[in-house]
Amino acid sequence: MSNNENNNNEEKVFEPEIVNNNEPNQNKSLNSILSWIPFILALIYTVSPIDFIPDVIPVAGWGEDAMFLIVSALHGIQNTVFDKNTSIYKIVKCIKLASFILTIVFIIILVLLIVLVFKVSSN
Repeated sequence: MSNNENNNNEEKVFEPEIVNNNEPNQNKSLNSILSWIPFILALIYTVSPIDFIPDVIPVAGWGEDAMFLIVSALHGIQNTVFDKNTSIYKIVKCIKLASFILTIVFIIILVLLIVLVFKVSSN
């Protein structure tokens, strides 16, 4: 009977599985780096002389550059600082979406105004 008890004890031995904890950290650091790429591209866009709305138009040119920077910075902050289940993450996501929509509307309105000015001045 002692042999059966030893065999049963050997079968019940729990061996923990080796988990590599480095993979999630590497994934997290890669995601945090990739989250800031839009901000870097927005900085390059802001500095470059090529724009959707030229910077010589006082408010519109700089406003469009600023909106791109704000949206891209919010994207980087949202994906690196906050946990995806928190309410702050969701609030920043809504602010980012609203800023993006306002930027697009702002650009469309300005383009339509510029077209209108050229049409009126050509007549």
